[in-house]
Amino acid sequence: MLSLILLWLLPVVDIFKLENILSYYSSLGVDVPNSHARYGLIERWIGYLPAGFILCWAINLKAVVAVIIATLALIGPIELYLMYRGVGPWEFFRGRSLKVVAKIFLLEAYNSIGYLLLGALVQLLAFGKLAIN
Repeated sequence: MLSLILLWLLPVVDIFKLENILSYYSSLGVDVPNSHARYGLIERWIGYLPAGFILCWAINLKAVVAVIIATLALIGPIELYLMYRGVGPWEFFRGRSLKVVAKIFLLEAYNSIGYLLLGALVQLLAFGKLAIN
C-alpha cells in the first residue's frame, strides 16, 4: 500500500526535488543541464503518463507491464550505449565511466516506469476496476 502511495507522489517529488536529483548526479561526476532535466520532466508528464493511460485503456494491466518490460529490454541497451557514447541529447555523459552512466540510466528508467504505471493506474481508477489487497 505504501508503494502505491509513493507512486502517486512521484510527479510531485520530481518537480520539487529536481535540484536534489541534479546535485546527486553532479556528485557522481555528471553535470546534467537544467534544460535537459526540465525537458525530461515534460517528456514524462505529456509522454509517459498518457502512454500508460492509453495502453491500459487498450489492453489490461498485465499486458501493460509486459509491454513496459519488453520495451525496456529492447530499447534500453541501445539508449544506454548512446548515453555512454555521449550521442545527441546525452553529450554531457561523454567520457564518463560505464558504471556511472548505467547507474543514472537505471534510476531514470525506474522513474519512467513509474510514470507509465501511474498513467495505467489513473486509467484503472477512472474507467476500470482496481482491486487493492
